[in-house]
Amino acid sequence: MRLSVAVLSIVLVSGFVRADDEDKDRVPKLVKQLKSAKVAERRAAASELARLGPDAKGAIDNIVEAMKKDDDAKVRAYSVFAIKQMGKDMKAHIPQLIDVLKSDKNEEVRCIAADTLGQFGVLAKTGVPALSEALKDKEVGPHAAAALGKMGDDAKAAVPALLEALQEPATRSHSAAALGAIGVASLPGLTKALSDASEDVRVEAVLALGIIGKPAVEAILKAFADKEPDVRLNAVSVIGKIGVEAKAAVKPLGALLEKDKSPDVRIQAAQVLSKFGADAEPVLSILEAAAKDANEKVKAAAADALAEVKRKLKK
Repeated sequence: MRLSVAVLSIVLVSGFVRADDEDKDRVPKLVKQLKSAKVAERRAAASELARLGPDAKGAIDNIVEAMKKDDDAKVRAYSVFAIKQMGKDMKAHIPQLIDVLKSDKNEEVRCIAADTLGQFGVLAKTGVPALSEALKDKEVGPHAAAALGKMGDDAKAAVPALLEALQEPATRSHSAAALGAIGVASLPGLTKALSDASEDVRVEAVLALGIIGKPAVEAILKAFADKEPDVRLNAVSVIGKIGVEAKAAVKPLGALLEKDKSPDVRIQAAQVLSKFGADAEPVLSILEAAAKDANEKVKAAAADALAEVKRKLKK
């Protein structure tokens, strides 16, 4: 996921390091420093508490206070990150993180809040409405989509918002991945997205359907008829990733291998057919014809697939 430079700097500077006993003894001093009138000292304290990770749990009330009320965005950002570093034991503070996501004026802080909610997974499902709303934010949106994806089916209420976010380049790929992770609840919307005017949206819809897997095979096959070769190519590719559970695709793959105008699509179709082994017997004659294709790469791919199918048929 693309992170803002500011968020990335927090990850790099304050990446979790296991604290030693001397660090643990520092927590009370850092709590005191977190209340300093000097911004630089508060930033340093919040950053160090984030570095301590779980060993800073004794300071959690002060960290939450700083996250919510400090007038410096960096202090608030480090404080949110400190909670993230402490892990799922901090689930009691999910409501405060949701409030931060909804109300903080700094996008960096909101991005980290979304990431932290995502880390909690389904434990943070009460944050689905706030994360859905955050999808509208160009910077926070990708983080919100990723968080929703980690909640799976428990984030199904976010499907309409995620489908809207498919229309925005900044959130498109992240939203598609989330829709795929949510699963069958996304199927109707993603199937409709296969008819979108934007090729990019249709490609992402295909990729999301591929994540859903077997229940989405019928929808993916509709993309075999798309006017753009890149959409068809991705549809064939995701069928290959689904594997033998998508054997309903054998004859449609054969049709692509026989008639598609794009050599790349025909090559991919042949390669995927080889994965079906004996189940590809219904298109054996098409593979035999394609093994004589005028395009050398198609010819080679079809010949390899033909050999593999015949080998499996002999077993």
